Amino acid sequence: MNEAELIFRNGTVRTGDGAPSDALAVGGGRILALGDADVRPLLGPRTEVVDLDGGALLPGFQDAHAHPVLGGLHRMECDLSAWHSLRDYLREIHAYAASHPELEWITGSGWYGDVFEGGFPDRETLDRVVGSRPAVLRSHDAHGVWANSAALDRAGITAASPDPDGGRILRDAAGEPTGMLVESAAELVTRLLPEPGERTLRKAIRNAQRYLHGLGITAWQDAAVGSALGLPDIGPAYAALAANGELTAKVTGALWWDRERGLEQVPELVERRRRLAGPGFTPSAVKIMQDGVCENLTAAVLEDYHGAPGERGMSFLDPQRLAALVDALTGVGFDLHFHAVGDRAVRECLDAVEKTGRDGDFRHQIAHIDLIAEREVTRMRELGVLANLQPLWARQDPVLVQTKLPYLTESQRARHFAFGALDRAGVGLAMGSDWPVSDPAPLWGIHVAVNRTAPPGDPHAADPRSRTDPLLAGEAITAERAVHAYTAGSARANRLDDRAGWLAPGFAADLVVLDADPVGVAPGDIGAIGVGMTFADGRLVYERG
Repeated sequence: MNEAELIFRNGTVRTGDGAPSDALAVGGGRILALGDADVRPLLGPRTEVVDLDGGALLPGFQDAHAHPVLGGLHRMECDLSAWHSLRDYLREIHAYAASHPELEWITGSGWYGDVFEGGFPDRETLDRVVGSRPAVLRSHDAHGVWANSAALDRAGITAASPDPDGGRILRDAAGEPTGMLVESAAELVTRLLPEPGERTLRKAIRNAQRYLHGLGITAWQDAAVGSALGLPDIGPAYAALAANGELTAKVTGALWWDRERGLEQVPELVERRRRLAGPGFTPSAVKIMQDGVCENLTAAVLEDYHGAPGERGMSFLDPQRLAALVDALTGVGFDLHFHAVGDRAVRECLDAVEKTGRDGDFRHQIAHIDLIAEREVTRMRELGVLANLQPLWARQDPVLVQTKLPYLTESQRARHFAFGALDRAGVGLAMGSDWPVSDPAPLWGIHVAVNRTAPPGDPHAADPRSRTDPLLAGEAITAERAVHAYTAGSARANRLDDRAGWLAPGFAADLVVLDADPVGVAPGDIGAIGVGMTFADGRLVYERG
């Protein structure tokens, strides 16, 4: 029998399949054996033994919906994600601008609307800390930008400028642009920004990969591979890093569907899939944006928003057009990765999948699902569509309480982030962060999915209610189910079948060492668990210093 390269013992080995084990052996990048009786004979003079010290070994976490290139770039710009007050934002923006006099544009991201009076920032406030240079800062949810007067001038945005299709220019009582641009209106200024080159994109991916490995993440699905989110096509950068061995994570790409174009994109996407695919990077899905977000009334809902008679948001693609493209994409073997926040958008996506009537091993998924009607819960299970959930959002943080809940009716509030209903109905659950929209730490996400309250240490949960008052406690799921969704569930969504979130002989040794077992500790302690080590294909890619 072969000598193991690595042996883990003296802790809980959470296999994901039944009872936990007590030891695990690795060799050649794969799991060789489980359980002390089978692992002990593989111990040899060159075997490295990892003492779990009473902690836990789990399958590496997988993020089923993230934007790591954008996250990596944000970490290289004015990053506001660690703060949650206007005072802190202005201090950080001023310091960044002062320390980068060479930059023509001041760029950054990560602000939350609830810190501003009325929920939105204004250009004059940004003018005071930046001065005459144009400045553009993306919101944490990537659905809007905060621009100063110089940026609006560069873009030619005035009181006479019309709202673009699929977007809005927010205006004051006199009709003047306030500096807040939502959805496609953001592109009026972001298209003027210097475009990052290939070298910068690769640096951003490496930056993001280091950060995500430190959180125990060994694989992810990039939910916007193409010319999207203000970036050039990021696919070649991923492919290049995979080819030269620098991509230690396993990445699934969701190729971006340009809703301004039509079905002529399908053969182009097929060719891009062929050209970019290789070990470590697999562009097997297509990302379709069907609506926006509730906070700015662009999520497509079935009933009027509270206090906004007649307003039901935006369906970015009409149902007939959506059904046609879903049929065309499934016909050439793509998985579909839908963005659908509102209950009407969820229904339209499911209608489109149902109309194709195609059989096969598809991994279609709907991401976000802030609202879902009871009928659609059952249809998701029947159609085999995965629920791609962002669990960190399902708590009463200031953003939800102040900028979202006021727009929701009582009926809508009662169906908010219905994780429990989806799980009880047998819908396959995958989990992700939508990083940099929200923090990518899986243990924080698991904490919220289980408790429906904020984890300790989250800077965006200052309101005491977010830590003590659950958001719809009946929609909580168990720790075991949440861990499954962040491992096996996300692996299914990511089409990584040999990394399917289980620990079993023959499977890839994508592993995370934790200070404690998230299934075994008190629910309120999950978010405080630390990550000690992360392994990808049996190779150490992170160790806590």
